[in-house]
Amino acid sequence: MLLSFHGACREVTGSNILLETDKAKILLDCGFFQGYKFAEERNYSPFAYIPSTIDAVVLCHAHLDHVGRLPKLVRDGFSGKIYSTAPTKELTYLVCEDNEKLMREESQRDNHAPLYTKKEIEEVMNLFTTISYNEKLEIVQGVSLTFENAGHILGSAVCIIEAENKKLVYTSDLGNTPSQLLDPPENITFADYVICESTYGGQIHEDATQRFKKLATILNSTIKNKGVLMIPTFAIERTQELLHDIDHFCTVENCEKPQFYLDSPLAEKVTRVFEKYPEYLNNVVRREHKDSDFFGKDLVKMTTTVDQSKSIREHSNPKVVIAGSGMMNGGRILFHLIDYIGDQKNTLLVIGYQAFGTLGRKLLDGEHKIRVLGRNLSVGAKIEAIGSYSAHADSIQIINWLNNISGLKKIFLVHGESDQQLALAKKIKMELGIFSEIPQMGESYVI
Repeated sequence: MLLSFHGACREVTGSNILLETDKAKILLDCGFFQGYKFAEERNYSPFAYIPSTIDAVVLCHAHLDHVGRLPKLVRDGFSGKIYSTAPTKELTYLVCEDNEKLMREESQRDNHAPLYTKKEIEEVMNLFTTISYNEKLEIVQGVSLTFENAGHILGSAVCIIEAENKKLVYTSDLGNTPSQLLDPPENITFADYVICESTYGGQIHEDATQRFKKLATILNSTIKNKGVLMIPTFAIERTQELLHDIDHFCTVENCEKPQFYLDSPLAEKVTRVFEKYPEYLNNVVRREHKDSDFFGKDLVKMTTTVDQSKSIREHSNPKVVIAGSGMMNGGRILFHLIDYIGDQKNTLLVIGYQAFGTLGRKLLDGEHKIRVLGRNLSVGAKIEAIGSYSAHADSIQIINWLNNISGLKKIFLVHGESDQQLALAKKIKMELGIFSEIPQMGESYVI
């Protein structure tokens, strides 16, 4: 077999791996590049392979950086099958639809053709075959696929490929535990090779048991200061966990104020998918919320239209605004930054990974002057972060998960910045005695 790496190489976006056997070509993920100055140029560039020659695509979960170039792949000639879990299929449609809208608006402003249209998204959806966890399926001749729960987002999967008497495991993104909503990642007991994510390969998350306490402190500070709490959030998983915790906060604090706003049409649609697939949530959540609202939506005002979003500024403080996008490289959160980032009474709470080059990363790194939608802004608001909201496993969790696997010959580290990958590779060598490759863009390996 031949593995070729065409994305998420020494960076955290653009996941795209080509697996070639004697009889088939299979893509693992087909993601969007985000954050970097030249991300748009890379998304528009031709694929490094001929899409029409690909037999199948395996999608492990529905984040944009793992599915965002699928419509382009179809536009450029791919017509094979796409395999995923049922929630991943539905979430992929929502994510690509939302991205198409943003790209269409951008292409009109900048006077160039969009990367793809709704037509290609519909064509993508017609190619899906969904399979459940623990279901083994021959996807092309001589190649079988099994999905196991990855614990990352709803329907996320670790994929196991078996071909030519070898077993290859791809984590895609491995979940952070414990999760309020999902079961922990399923352990794999044997593999010849693992392609492993490394987003937090050199870090240890803060204690998850302190998460609610920290969130409550920030919310109570917002109320006391009559300020605005801005929470840029990813529409999938982070928003739902946050809504779950807000429901708990309001129950404990008898929360009459502040007013909570969910200013993300995509997150609202995604939450409905969560409600549609309760079997993918953990037993605790299903038991606690049986026949009732999973996410305390009755406490949160949904602002679907642009006019509703604009009206938030007219309402008195204190208030909490939850809006996309999670890395602040687009979406409605930018308009709230313009309104509120300069005031010392306000707070920006970061609850997800911020890729290098994004506005979110700049704010976390302490920049006091930022540029948003053509405006120069001074940062007066407090910048806070809660790392345990991350959907990614940290270095200890990754090592513990890998330690369950016997027979490992080599590990390939993807989806992480170089410093995180080097730290994880060193830790893997010291604790597991296994050598890790850190592929560069376009590199291939015979396995």
